[in-house]
Amino acid sequence: MQYTSYLSIYREKKVLVVDLDPQSNSTQAILPEETWLEFYDPDNHNSRKTIYDYFRDMEEGDANFNNIDIPVSEGQNDFKISLIPGHPKLSIIDDTMSKSWSETLSGDKGAIRKLNWLNQLKKANTTFDYILIDVGPSLGALNRSALLNSDYFLTPMASDIFSLLGISNIGDWIERWMNLYEAAIKTFVSKFGEEESRKFFDKYSINTDISKTTRYIGYSIQQYSKRKFKNGERPTQAYEKVINSFHAEIEKALGKFVKDGIESEELKLGDVPYVYSIIPLSQTANTPIFELSYATGVRGNQTSSVENYKKYLNTLAENFIKNVGE
Repeated sequence: MQYTSYLSIYREKKVLVVDLDPQSNSTQAILPEETWLEFYDPDNHNSRKTIYDYFRDMEEGDANFNNIDIPVSEGQNDFKISLIPGHPKLSIIDDTMSKSWSETLSGDKGAIRKLNWLNQLKKANTTFDYILIDVGPSLGALNRSALLNSDYFLTPMASDIFSLLGISNIGDWIERWMNLYEAAIKTFVSKFGEEESRKFFDKYSINTDISKTTRYIGYSIQQYSKRKFKNGERPTQAYEKVINSFHAEIEKALGKFVKDGIESEELKLGDVPYVYSIIPLSQTANTPIFELSYATGVRGNQTSSVENYKKYLNTLAENFIKNVGE
């Protein structure tokens, strides 16, 4: 959420974040703990809305996606972004989407509408420069449906072997569900005919050409904590080996999805510095790391860490905007 906030505050972009992770880490980072009950109190039937409310009809068997007012505006948080908060019940929606993927293969109209929920959200929120979806580390059906109608996707990478191993899984997974979806569209047209299918697709904003969506725009790398010695910090060989392997592996696994016009050397958007000493301050104050100050508890050399972090985010923002194509 840090670079997303940077886009809003320092690049004056109007940003909507959709927290599609059942763990809702982005929501917890943005919203102060004292406000959580306003959204999640089970005894409050008038609680503020979350992403689950958008999907509620689908859980009950309907194909409708509920476009309601955005629950959190940019003026209601220090990150200066609009937010649709996450919810643990998204795991239930994942089951619903899984069933829909199967039913789509037989030409089920309701199922294909459910999978294209994101287009409904996009149509109702055209005032934003970016709608950014934060998904959990899952190759599940809900994430598939989110990627289906996302213009672009990027991969934040940690400096560890598990991130490296996961890259090939992502590429294979995307290719499999794309083939599945293309087969489903062909089945639908065969079942209902071209004219009826076209009217249905237009009415419900169904994606019929996935070659125009889900384009890869790059990756960032979370730095690790280097070992400290009397004469300064030293890199750790195991971490450096993993980091040096990222680019080739990403090109191999995700190269076929790269957006047209992006060169190989442009895929790395930037690094995210390891600033363990100020992360707790950001979490406690519900404030972006790059906006931390003396008032939020920054002391001593933490000031330089904040400024250094801001420089890294500026690079990320520049490369992100460039690769998106503005």
